[in-house]
Amino acid sequence: MARIGVLRQYLATISVNLLGVGYGTVSGWTSSALPTLQSPDGSPLGTGPITQQQASWIGGVLCLGGIVGTLVGGLLVERVGRKWAAWLAGWTLVAGWVLVIVADRPGYLMGTRFLGGFAGGVQYVATPLYVPEIAETRIRGALGSLLVLSCCVGVQLAYLTGALLPYATIPWICLSVPVVFLAGFAFIPESPYYLSKMQQHQAAEDSLRYFRAVRKDGTVLTTSDGFERELSQLRSLQSDPKGTKPHDPLRWADFNTNHARRAFLICLVLMALNQFCGCFYMMNYAESVFANSGAGFGLPARYSVIVVGLIQLCGCYTSTLLVDRTGRKLLLVISCTGVALGQTVFAAYCYGQAVMGYDLTMVAWLPLVCFSVVIFVGSLGVLSLPFVVLGEIMPQKIKGFATTFCMTINWTFAFVALKYFSAIGIVFGMHGLLCVFAICSLVGAVFAAYVIPETKGKDFDEIRTMMDK
Repeated sequence: MARIGVLRQYLATISVNLLGVGYGTVSGWTSSALPTLQSPDGSPLGTGPITQQQASWIGGVLCLGGIVGTLVGGLLVERVGRKWAAWLAGWTLVAGWVLVIVADRPGYLMGTRFLGGFAGGVQYVATPLYVPEIAETRIRGALGSLLVLSCCVGVQLAYLTGALLPYATIPWICLSVPVVFLAGFAFIPESPYYLSKMQQHQAAEDSLRYFRAVRKDGTVLTTSDGFERELSQLRSLQSDPKGTKPHDPLRWADFNTNHARRAFLICLVLMALNQFCGCFYMMNYAESVFANSGAGFGLPARYSVIVVGLIQLCGCYTSTLLVDRTGRKLLLVISCTGVALGQTVFAAYCYGQAVMGYDLTMVAWLPLVCFSVVIFVGSLGVLSLPFVVLGEIMPQKIKGFATTFCMTINWTFAFVALKYFSAIGIVFGMHGLLCVFAICSLVGAVFAAYVIPETKGKDFDEIRTMMDK
């Protein structure tokens, strides 16, 4: 029975994260699409090649869609549930790829990116709530870390199709992802904790029985100690007068507790660290980073991004294997420290070549190695685990609002990083920008070591007790 329950939890988690794969395809699609759209001879649009300004809007509107999707998702997860919020977002991905198929002007493609960002915004609210609420304590970290891994898979799919297939074929391939998601996820049960919060007591118990593979045969129950403990927690949540009424409005007192204040501090710092460690920036501007560092490898850009995507994919997958063994805290410390060291060495190379004028031909491989180390080690923790921690440490009553708020901040930080960090590189050089990233990562390592609690192996009651201290 236990194995069947774990299989069902993995199946549900993979199903909901197909939305992340779909978002990743929209995110990575522009890597190959923009050069084609800007080509004087090969633009597929009836209006001809797009301008640089139009290209920047096609790229940047993703973040705007993400902010809107996060806000809307925050409402949906409390009104219609975690499951149906994610499921409804899948339709926006379908609409987005249909726009690419019929597009004859740039506005259609901006709509695609906005809708893709919208789906990503909903996903980053719904999934960190849904997955921890269906997962057993011993595999909660591994299942939670699949969120970022799924996005990496989608980005890599977009990179591969962009390098190997014609422009017109790509949207049909990518369209299949949300279609499979919509067909499969509709049959997965809602989170038992959400159902309990909505006073749907029998549905909550049935959902928990499904995910733990515990059957009810007449009046005879096939149970386990773990199931009985979780069922008791659900019933205590149902009998708690402070937070279980459907659509019970939030009050200032809900946020003015030791648990809530500490959780918000930790999660907001992790959101800032997730963007300002520089990994996201370096992945989005990989070609520019290499060019400004003076490194040259003779590898076409469309294949370079595939290499970068594979490195991130390997890092995220390794994180899923280690997070429930080593714990969140240690992985975050190792990840932040490794990113800081890699960026420091990279900055030293750039400073020696650009400012000091040294001939570094003998170590021309160093930028690629540093870049690879930063992306891999960053994917182990700082890129993937903030969303795991967010879904674990927030108080249950304010979790929907808190996740929405934190993810809105994350999207805002992403926009700031992508829009304005390039100016630091222009003014202070690539070595200056890398030093800023390294300092942020080092601060993050200290914060993770001394402030963030370890949640490995703890259920929600134990986490609540720990956070209330």
